[in-house]
Amino acid sequence: MHHALHVLRLKDGQQVELFDGTGAVAIGIITHVDRRNVVMKVTERQTCTPHWPRITLAFAAPKGKRMDWLAEKTTELGVASLQRVIFDRSPPASKSASDMKSDKLMGHCISAAKQCGLNFLPQLPEPVGLAEIIGSNDSTLRILGDMSPEALSLPEVLSSNDSQAEITLLIGPEGGLTDRERSDATAGGFIPARLGGTILRTETASIAMLAATVAYTT
Repeated sequence: MHHALHVLRLKDGQQVELFDGTGAVAIGIITHVDRRNVVMKVTERQTCTPHWPRITLAFAAPKGKRMDWLAEKTTELGVASLQRVIFDRSPPASKSASDMKSDKLMGHCISAAKQCGLNFLPQLPEPVGLAEIIGSNDSTLRILGDMSPEALSLPEVLSSNDSQAEITLLIGPEGGLTDRERSDATAGGFIPARLGGTILRTETASIAMLAATVAYTT
């Protein structure tokens, strides 16, 4: 509402586009504006479908503004879900979540979606432990960001996804996964994949892996 009234300064008779973040889009005409309200008449409704595979980013949440930046950029790239994961080496602050923090992150996602003309917003579930991610019963292609010598290149892993199934990308914390976590992840179906030859910070690795995956699969 604030954006419509005080940033865009919308007036009676102007046409606007509304979206609910799940693919529903409506075209409307503004019929009344005052200091606190914008009233509009919906003239057309549409339903959009994403033109890329559904991608979940399961990641160790970085601190502060780095998390805000990650939420914004991954939304621009069309991520379907931003699943924060608690690892053994996650900083203490990331092991707790509040509705206020989630609302703030969603605000960044909404702003990014509006800027890019997207009709979809990512889901933003509460943080969970790695065991919950590994134990989830789904049919996604599971990829672990990894720099070990035995890791395949990301294109090699993605080329095996002939069915265009959903994809889950798992990105660990700074300092990496412990040996136990890595063993549990690979036993749970996550395929180690590398992107480039340098060790990246968590937010950089998340965005780079997502961008490469989107580019390869669309």
